[in-house]
Amino acid sequence: MKWQNKGFEFEELGKRFQESSKLIFIGEDFDQAHYYVNKPIEKLLDFLDVDIEFIKFPKKFMRLGLVTKLLLLFYIKKYKLKDEKAVIIPHCHYSEICCINKLTKYLKRFLPQSLIYHTNDFFEKYLSVYSAYTQNKTYLRDTCIIVTTICTLNCKYCLNFTPFIQNPAAISLDKLKEEASIYFKSIDKVSFFQISGGEPLSYKELPEYIEWLAENYNNQIGQILLATNGTLIPNEKLTDVLKRHKIILLLDNYTDAVPRTKQTRDKLIKHLNENGIDYRNYESGQKFFKFFPANEDYSLWSEEDLISRADKCWGLQPCRNLRNGRIYYCNFSSFAVTAGIIQDDPVNYYDLNNPNLVNKKELMEFALGYSELGYDTFCKLCNGINSANTLTRDIAGRQASGKIKWHEGMTLKEYDKM
Repeated sequence: MKWQNKGFEFEELGKRFQESSKLIFIGEDFDQAHYYVNKPIEKLLDFLDVDIEFIKFPKKFMRLGLVTKLLLLFYIKKYKLKDEKAVIIPHCHYSEICCINKLTKYLKRFLPQSLIYHTNDFFEKYLSVYSAYTQNKTYLRDTCIIVTTICTLNCKYCLNFTPFIQNPAAISLDKLKEEASIYFKSIDKVSFFQISGGEPLSYKELPEYIEWLAENYNNQIGQILLATNGTLIPNEKLTDVLKRHKIILLLDNYTDAVPRTKQTRDKLIKHLNENGIDYRNYESGQKFFKFFPANEDYSLWSEEDLISRADKCWGLQPCRNLRNGRIYYCNFSSFAVTAGIIQDDPVNYYDLNNPNLVNKKELMEFALGYSELGYDTFCKLCNGINSANTLTRDIAGRQASGKIKWHEGMTLKEYDKM
């Protein structure tokens, strides 16, 4: 989205939030704030000075049409929800999405004047706006930091452009600490802080980095996530750190494309289960978007078409990459800079290096998809992700034959044959 009123894009909604005296969560499973945050809602919202009320509405009733309506009307009267100046958030375990959708629908019907947001929408977007306007604080849903570009695999359509990185290397521990220190001077809370690569389990100083993050910024991080391709098993030291700090692993599955990884991946799952380490297990059959190289010459597209396509691309929203003290509009754009595919460009990032120059509302808007261009310069070389990409997806983890040097004008058709 292109900035039309920089720093004031959410002014009308922000004023309504300022009139709200509390947050009301209605539903069940308040001990799990989000699919990627296995902690209570209070923990994720402890940076706010606001009253929070929890109304238990059993999910067994959410599955019933008429019963749900009747009980909800009773709850509205019992808790005087029509009189409350509050933001109302229907909430439940992530696996009960149909229940939350139904509860949200009915609440909006019965309380048309109230601010009501599905729990996913609230934590992924509206909490950022709420925090900026009511508390002058910055909340981001997700930020990713790369600890190494060294990887045990060489996936052809890797989102981090592994085949194009000619000299993969680990980032120094001091540099990673510096990055986080700059970041947390301006960010009051991040829902999940993701450590990725390359293959982060290959990073020798990973235990020290996680320990340092947890000791220094535990109150500003909802959940630390660790992405892995499942080809390595944590040693004893790292296992202890993952367990003590309740790290969640995001376990990709490339076994269809690389069958040799299955045995190690199975051992990793067994290891995590035995040590009580939480993880999100992605099933086989994953697909990769063919997002690069370009399928056509997008530089010929109009600004309006580039903006429209960018708005459809979850590559831009809401996950952000932290690199050199900057938050990047698109993760993949930042990775493309590292791989030498594009040049760094100030229009693609928000600089946090001087906290005195950080405008919290502008940063919030940038994190929610607004920018000077309304798209990223890398969009002219990228086929996009999600609904922005209509190409046939490739089997996840298909391996490139070796290192590939990008050249200007490289096409997807040419790359597919490599």
